[in-house]
Amino acid sequence: MKRFLFISGLAIGFVVGSRMGRGPYESLERNAREIVEDPEVQRKAAQARDTAGKAAQDAAETVKEKAPVVAETAKAKAADLADTAKDKASEAKGKASEKKAEKDAAKTEDELRESSEDTAAAGGDAEVGEDRPLSS
Repeated sequence: MKRFLFISGLAIGFVVGSRMGRGPYESLERNAREIVEDPEVQRKAAQARDTAGKAAQDAAETVKEKAPVVAETAKAKAADLADTAKDKASEAKGKASEKKAEKDAAKTEDELRESSEDTAAAGGDAEVGEDRPLSS
């Protein structure tokens, strides 16, 4: 739909332009040149260039002045964040070590319990009963 409208506008513009001839185009071009070459327009354009140049220069100076402060602030923040990260990593490492120690202790208890059960089953800690003598 958009393409159709664009092509229709282009065709209508071409037909109307070709019927009017070269006169309106030349008139438009002449008016544009007069405006561009007008001394008042030239003065305003130069004034706008000067104002834009001064604004750019002021902005550059402000950035130069503020850049060290901003950089120092960013550096301090980065150092603080690095310290915080180190502290959290140390805490996590400590917790992991505690959990590992607890696991190892539980594993050792289980191993001792199993070995004592094995020893008892092998006859090392057999019960003494009425039908068994104390010495063998």
